[in-house]
Amino acid sequence: MKFVNPRNAPPSEERIPYWNENRPAGLTGAIPPADVFNDPQDEILKVIVEAGLTPDAADKTQLWQALQALIADIVAGSTPSIEVPPGSVSMFAAATAPTGWLKCNGQAVSRTTYADLYAAIGTSWGAGDAVTTFNVPDFRGEFLRGFDDGRGIDTGRVFGSLQDYATARPQNDTVQRVDPLTGDPVTLKQAGNPSPATNPSEVGFVRASKLGERIVTGDFDPGGGGNPYVDIVNVVTGDAETRPRNRAVLYIIKT
Repeated sequence: MKFVNPRNAPPSEERIPYWNENRPAGLTGAIPPADVFNDPQDEILKVIVEAGLTPDAADKTQLWQALQALIADIVAGSTPSIEVPPGSVSMFAAATAPTGWLKCNGQAVSRTTYADLYAAIGTSWGAGDAVTTFNVPDFRGEFLRGFDDGRGIDTGRVFGSLQDYATARPQNDTVQRVDPLTGDPVTLKQAGNPSPATNPSEVGFVRASKLGERIVTGDFDPGGGGNPYVDIVNVVTGDAETRPRNRAVLYIIKT
């Protein structure tokens, strides 16, 4: 529920307080729209129904009764169920999906048996046999990213599309190497002009190494002096992808 601004207030996403009429000043009072009355009634009726009561216009204590019942349930250790809409995706800390959920493993399932889920996601993740089945998302081994939806951060994406891994360019182009005589970083001249370097295979960035990387030495000196330097580079070994530290969990979808 959100604050409903006066009908005769200028359009705004911010909260605009109601004001009183001031006839001497020629100020018309704030005019409340219908939502001011409808929304609170809907909210109150929701609480009454969730508490197991049948709305009764003649009973003016039902909201109080509902609150007492809900508080009693919480004290007793039971809480009212929370409705989860079909198509909701969640992480689960077990290897099998609970009742009412399916694994997000790309499987084709019945459009009839899972009619609510089909109504929610359709064939966004696969049409199945195009007649009686449809596919759930396949999120095995994947990181999920919020759909750009016109924001302009991750442009050119279609909802549900797969994006391959990538490694971002360094945030600076000041390339350095380690002087083996002093151990100090030495700025490496750009292998190409203009910068950044046009020959990345000849340059390295000073950074902490990880298991599987090694240090190589060589006579390469873009200044032409033939001075040996140590380049910290990932020469031969390395992982097949760029990823953060992570844990494997099960993605599930509500049916």
